[in-house]
Amino acid sequence: MSNVEQLPIKATSERPAPRRIVRPCEWGLLGAVRDMETQMGTVEAYNRLCDAAQQLKAKIDRGEAQAQNKLFATDPKWIYPAG
Repeated sequence: MSNVEQLPIKATSERPAPRRIVRPCEWGLLGAVRDMETQMGTVEAYNRLCDAAQQLKAKIDRGEAQAQNKLFATDPKWIYPAG
C-alpha cells in the first residue's frame, strides 16, 4: 500500500469561458459616461463618477441597498452548465 501514485490529470477546461453578460442598463451607462467625458472632459467625468460611487457606498453602508430586479437576475447553473 505504500506505492501510491497520483493519476495524471488534465487541469484545464475544453470549453471557452462564457461571455460577460451585458444588461440593457449597461449600454445606457456606457453612453452616459461617453457623453460626460465629451461635455466635461475625462478628469471631471471621473470626479463625478467617484462622487456617484461614494453616494452608492454610503447607501449600502446605511443598509438601504436595493436588490436587483428578478427579471435581470441570472442563474449560475444556466451560465456555467455542469455538462
